[in-house]
Amino acid sequence: MKPKSRREKIYQALTEATSRFDVKNPEAHIHSLRIDSLASATEISPNNISMELNKMFADGLVMRVRGRPVTYFIISVLEEKLGQLLPTYEFPSIDSFYDYLHPSEASGGGTDTNSLNATARSDLDSLIGHRRSLRSHIEQAKAAILYPPHGLDTLLTGATGVGKSHFANAMYDYAKRSGRISSGANLITYNCANYAENPQLVMSQLFGYSKGAFTGADSDKPGLVELADKSILFLDEIHRLNPEGQEKLFILMDRGIFRRLGETSKTRRADVLLICATTETPQESMLSTFLRRIPVHIKLPNLEERSIAERLQLVLFFFWKEAVNLKKEIRIDRNILSTFVHYHCPNNIGQLSTDIRLTCANAHYKHLLEDKDYLEIEFHNLDRNIALSLFTIGGSSKIIDTLLQNVPIVIHSKDTLQDCYNKYLINES
Repeated sequence: MKPKSRREKIYQALTEATSRFDVKNPEAHIHSLRIDSLASATEISPNNISMELNKMFADGLVMRVRGRPVTYFIISVLEEKLGQLLPTYEFPSIDSFYDYLHPSEASGGGTDTNSLNATARSDLDSLIGHRRSLRSHIEQAKAAILYPPHGLDTLLTGATGVGKSHFANAMYDYAKRSGRISSGANLITYNCANYAENPQLVMSQLFGYSKGAFTGADSDKPGLVELADKSILFLDEIHRLNPEGQEKLFILMDRGIFRRLGETSKTRRADVLLICATTETPQESMLSTFLRRIPVHIKLPNLEERSIAERLQLVLFFFWKEAVNLKKEIRIDRNILSTFVHYHCPNNIGQLSTDIRLTCANAHYKHLLEDKDYLEIEFHNLDRNIALSLFTIGGSSKIIDTLLQNVPIVIHSKDTLQDCYNKYLINES
């Protein structure tokens, strides 16, 4: 039997210590979660313990509580104890961590909507990559939502298909769960490319219009800004918004006021948090005066910048979605999974989703012809360019073997996504 590595010994010792941790009486075993105790338990030097724990923290496996000494937890074990996802993976002090565990005992007798406890479990925390490639992006997004009094306007950038719209929806979910907006508030969405060649129409849709503002304006009509009052307005492809529209928006951002199209003296007020998105370089496609008023810029990574582990999670996620949609079992062998993880996918997550759906559609057609009760994904179901990539992957595909277990993959339509991850991913966290 292969001896355990230093990292594995430390991970096991910290897992056991986290398992013994008593949430109701946190001080009882807190000492065992610190470097000196872990060094005694593993007979590994404190310096090496510290180095390995810092690597695990960077990998999203370990949570730490700052202080002297620093306290560490295995994230997955602690979250299982708490019954919810952690809102952060680094607490500033042991007192702040205790306050999170027992908010009613915190100073002041409770917590406000900006407390860590108010941020527990949201769609942001469920994004693939939330502990690794998207970790800093999510922390920025949470900070933007919670910043008093009304949050900070945010610009999402990134190539086509990286998930900007999905990220904006996750920010909206977080805003509701944290109490930043009411649970009944709607996310108002507008694609600025719609009717971009007709600026007046765009202005009327965004800001509304008064009766007689233009031919056909037979009555007053509110715009999307008014509908988004005390909520969030998501403007996709913001670079397509004309300069006049950008100027009107930065007046809204600066002063919280706007006018409907056709109004000259009356001003209206709206408390709107803006989330904008663009595939372009903002400095080249947007007014500098507008950009300066958006304090939070979040650039989402391309698919090729994601780790192999995250790409594997994404591939499993999209096959799981198709199994649920078709209400059929889907069988996938290791080489096909590896192909989808490694192939060149220029349009990122959006293209990956489409390619997997098309592959399942091809397999489903054969399923109908052969009257099978399951779908088996075979190489002839893949698009030719995707299938050919198998021959260019080479040795890199071996990485998959360190991440997968229980292959070949069989996804049942009644499985939850977490069931799928738990069954097939090694050290899924």
